[in-house]
Amino acid sequence: MRVLAVTGGHSFDREAFAEFLDSLPADITWREHPDADISAAELAEFDASLHYDMPGTLPEPTDPPESIREAVRSAPDTGHGYVVLHHALASWARWDEWAEFVGGRYLYQPGVVRGVTCPDSGYRHAVPETISVVDAAHPVVSQVPAEFGLTDETYLCEVFEDDVEPLLRTDAEMTDAVHWSTSLAMAGRRDDREGWRHREGSSLVGWTKTNGRSRLVYLQPGDKAPTLRDANYRALVSGALEWVSRRR
Repeated sequence: MRVLAVTGGHSFDREAFAEFLDSLPADITWREHPDADISAAELAEFDASLHYDMPGTLPEPTDPPESIREAVRSAPDTGHGYVVLHHALASWARWDEWAEFVGGRYLYQPGVVRGVTCPDSGYRHAVPETISVVDAAHPVVSQVPAEFGLTDETYLCEVFEDDVEPLLRTDAEMTDAVHWSTSLAMAGRRDDREGWRHREGSSLVGWTKTNGRSRLVYLQPGDKAPTLRDANYRALVSGALEWVSRRR
């Protein structure tokens, strides 16, 4: 497989991520924003894109360049595959199309999602969790056990469950009692939730989505080196890349 790996817009462990890329069954080209703002024509050189980026969000929200808009909008026709990891769900805070394309929305500030007023999303670091496979017959999970453990960051955010195919669920608590407000963190009140309220969130932490001819997999885990080095996680990402590239 020819895979474009994309980073930028969020800090991460570069050494662990490089080791992780080396473990994947693919010929990897690694590019970082703004050098990853490539067109649909350039994407045609690759079977899939592996997103570990979070552009267009910090320190102030910005809109994506036309090249990225074109690539996403043309994917249903081109069939280009996407694997979106962890914080890449939160890319392009002002661009609704990315959220619809991926199947969920992470809000840095209170906002309107699909016509509903929503609070800002929440986060919680270093959560011990058991991940359960929902659809054991799916090719993405063919090389992982029915249950496996990770310690990772969880998100209390908007998940469009009606528009995605469930793949993985977590047993971690998805409430505002244990997560922290992103808006307060951005205001300098890290790990604070005073006055913040959020309805109970989805336990779905992995899904697939088909946009026309384009296949997509989202995996919420992936925060730090222990997850990037985990054998089950690497098998999941490998399976996801092969599926979106139509090799499974």
